[in-house]
Amino acid sequence: MITAWELVLLAFAGYRGTQLAVHDTILDPLRDRIHAWHEKRPEAPVRNAVVSLIACVYCMGWWISGAVLAA
Repeated sequence: MITAWELVLLAFAGYRGTQLAVHDTILDPLRDRIHAWHEKRPEAPVRNAVVSLIACVYCMGWWISGAVLAA
């Protein structure tokens, strides 16, 4: 059973992880490479899905929070 303190700590970790993945400049080179990969074939559905995932704060927050909770 997760205590309230652990739940708050996991929520902060998920929030910070989401901010890191979506907005922070430290991951700009990776995001730029993904966008360049997408521009080679912009009609590809998998590439559209990947770019949509990394650009959506809510989508990344869902997956990162799930990973933090699972870890």
